[in-house]
Amino acid sequence: IIQRRCVTCHATGRVGPFELVDAAGVRNRGRFLLEVIDAGRMPPWLPTGTAWVNHRTVTAAERATLAAWLESGGPVGDGPARVLDPPGSSPFRADLTVEMPEAHVIPEESDPAWHAGEIDVHGFTFSLDNDSPLRVQAIRHRPASPQAMRVAAFAFDDTGAGRYLDARDSRVGFLMGGDPGIKPMGADGVILVGSGDFRLPAGFHIPVPAASDLVTQFQYRPTGVPKRLQERIELELVPAAEASRPIRWLPLAVGRVDVAAGEDQRVSSEVIVLEHPLQLLGISPRAIEICRSLLVVVEFPDGHRRELVDIPDWDHHQRETLRFEPPVDLPAGSRLQAIFDLDNTASNPRNPDDPPQRVNRGRRTGLLGNFLHVAARTADGDRYLRSIGPETIRGLMRRARPTSEKSRESIAGD
Repeated sequence: IIQRRCVTCHATGRVGPFELVDAAGVRNRGRFLLEVIDAGRMPPWLPTGTAWVNHRTVTAAERATLAAWLESGGPVGDGPARVLDPPGSSPFRADLTVEMPEAHVIPEESDPAWHAGEIDVHGFTFSLDNDSPLRVQAIRHRPASPQAMRVAAFAFDDTGAGRYLDARDSRVGFLMGGDPGIKPMGADGVILVGSGDFRLPAGFHIPVPAASDLVTQFQYRPTGVPKRLQERIELELVPAAEASRPIRWLPLAVGRVDVAAGEDQRVSSEVIVLEHPLQLLGISPRAIEICRSLLVVVEFPDGHRRELVDIPDWDHHQRETLRFEPPVDLPAGSRLQAIFDLDNTASNPRNPDDPPQRVNRGRRTGLLGNFLHVAARTADGDRYLRSIGPETIRGLMRRARPTSEKSRESIAGD
């Protein structure tokens, strides 16, 4: 159980703050392990349900086995003490590698970004120098300081917007969680450090135009001492001879919120009605600290309703791309919506303000968002997908005020 659920992070040189590589280490932290398992904190995994690739939740049977072993004193068998090795990296062909030319220093303590309410983020624009289009199937992030790094969110950009953000800051990269133009960070995947690579299933790819950049938002946690942020990103490409379908991004987002101190509020995205049949491969959520929970719902043309993503206890430090197993078929006429519960009270342990302060914030690309990774089945459907994402973001930019829940259409039910 420890080998399967814990050692990937809790081993020498890995992202975990302590090691769980032998029986003594597990015994010494036994009560703590059961507490964080019961609280849903570890292993880090936010959504409910099991229809996911690389689902990491400890099962009830595994928890019971671990508890029984600890209650009996943590016995071990005869012979030399066993030391667990973290699993080896999954196969990965690094067809293109980019690296920061020099390091940015992660400060000892939190350093606010330019955007109000954002801390502990840093952006960087990697030039791909690609003379021709690329078909990206997988992304690997190699952090320079694994225990200080949390999340890497990606957006391929051929508009020069990422370079503009870089040019505005004299330091390496840019000190903000900026999105390149109208494309949200995470539209092309999010990696939670320690969770593995971002990988699409065979037969799918992210299309990257010629002369593109990879704009990346790094989310870190200060450790009390300066740490190097000099990241390396590797891309695995689909071989030229292989057939593959492009993946596009579809946002279910809220552009602005206004929550009084001490209040809670439910907000939702506009309903998107699909004009073409699609396949949904994954979702990359994004939300602010006072978000308590989020939900993504689909209503099919026959009236049947399904909760695609249910995260009852949101933690923006643990966000990642969630991949469906198997992919979800969405017929034309399907209606999609995202719902966010915000808690700006003192009882919310993740509220960064004590006492709570009014939260009146906006972001043109979505302050709250769920970015769907979808593929069309036809050429007409792909043309539709290429336009609907940017059009939806432009709609957010045109709306200066959030739509009240009383006037907004909802398919979420109670």
